[in-house]
Amino acid sequence: MEIRTSKRYLSIDVFKGLIILAMVFVNTLSIFDNVPFWTKHAPDYSLTYVDLIAPLFIFMMALNSNLSFEKRIERDGKRKTYFHFIKRYLIILGIGLLLTLNPESESLIRWGILQVLGVAGLILTVFIKFRTEIQIAIGILFILFHQLIVLYFFGDYIYDAIEGGFFSSLGWGALILLSSAITTHFLKKEMNYYFILGGIISIGIGFITSFIWGFSRFRINLPFVFLSVGFASLLYYVFYLTFDVWVNDFNFFNQDNFLSITGKNALILFISHILFINIIYYIIPLNIDTWIVFIMGFLNVIVIWAISYFLHKAEIYIIV
Repeated sequence: MEIRTSKRYLSIDVFKGLIILAMVFVNTLSIFDNVPFWTKHAPDYSLTYVDLIAPLFIFMMALNSNLSFEKRIERDGKRKTYFHFIKRYLIILGIGLLLTLNPESESLIRWGILQVLGVAGLILTVFIKFRTEIQIAIGILFILFHQLIVLYFFGDYIYDAIEGGFFSSLGWGALILLSSAITTHFLKKEMNYYFILGGIISIGIGFITSFIWGFSRFRINLPFVFLSVGFASLLYYVFYLTFDVWVNDFNFFNQDNFLSITGKNALILFISHILFINIIYYIIPLNIDTWIVFIMGFLNVIVIWAISYFLHKAEIYIIV
């Protein structure tokens, strides 16, 4: 673990901060019974905004990885850089396995979102220096193979497992590789082309193929992956224009705000909110009234933001 002090692009921190606070709120509500349908993931073949939050985080993970990988190679060389990234994602994977241990369950080790991030990060590390067209080709091969698995082999298992289980790794791997193919061009002269056109093409592929296979967040299927990448690309590009391009016209957007300070410690705050949710799960009845659930969701958001504010004031920015 290290303390990060380098300057960040405001759009990255704001976007990640929004994702983290949204995750905290919907994940807190998701464990309870008496909550509206729009606060949960869609049931199998359907789609809600909740289904797109995790892919947004993975898209930003690809962007951050590409930026920091280049800087580390210049500073530390290739061998140390690859070792650092492999260690980082193994730590995330290990933390996820530790947090989901359940000795009372038939399956001692369960899958969770941190395991998804860890494995996706390891996949990205292998291909991060490959050319854009190769990343796209490998990402497409991954998602095609995963779609075959969903249709003919482990579709029901993936649907029933948390975050799709281990067999969903190719789906999440495709998502981060296709995201990397776009985000590797961040701040380069061809950025507009990749973020806008790449986003539109991805959404188009997602919608067209959805008429064949539908959108399924639980199965991490092909239409869902392409739609997620395209949506993330276009949405982040709007944030980039707002907070990093138009700053000279609107002074409000060129300084830290309540979202950006959360985004600076996104990963550690994400892990913290999982710990809080596990505590809530064991001490609060799952069938409590809806209004109490919403209060708990907002309180969890406030707690996570307060932690981010304290870390920001102390100028502590922690990454694994």
